[in-house]
Amino acid sequence: MDKRFTVFGFLSQVFMIYGITTGLLNVFCILFGNEATGYSTIFSLAGAGVSIATSFQFLAAVTLVIILRVVFMTDMLIKNMPLPARIAAMFVSVFAVIVTFVFIFGWFPADDPLAWVMFIVCFAVSCGVSVTVSTIAEKQENRRLDEALKRVKEES
Repeated sequence: MDKRFTVFGFLSQVFMIYGITTGLLNVFCILFGNEATGYSTIFSLAGAGVSIATSFQFLAAVTLVIILRVVFMTDMLIKNMPLPARIAAMFVSVFAVIVTFVFIFGWFPADDPLAWVMFIVCFAVSCGVSVTVSTIAEKQENRRLDEALKRVKEES
């Protein structure tokens, strides 16, 4: 879990996730944009890419997600919540942010059950990938710290 918060770290995370998201959205526009025009505001330019409005919507969503990450994954505001509860609360909060954006910006038709099923499946898969990658990264970091501790003990 992150112990420190810096503005540069925050901005770095926002723009890294935003860049990845925007890149993926553009690929989806190229692949599916012509068929999805009129179905979702995300594909308002069809295969030409993501509109400026959609781009700023995703920047706002990513910024909110990173704010939630700061709230739940640092000790700045929440000090005694167990890690599994933090992770669950963060995923629920991120889900709520995205659902709110779906309704406000029409990212997909809110009355289409298939769209919701696809969204939930995609969200669940992305959460699973996120937890897996985070777990692997934490294990690697712990291994590096253990090796460094062994070297320090050997030198003493």
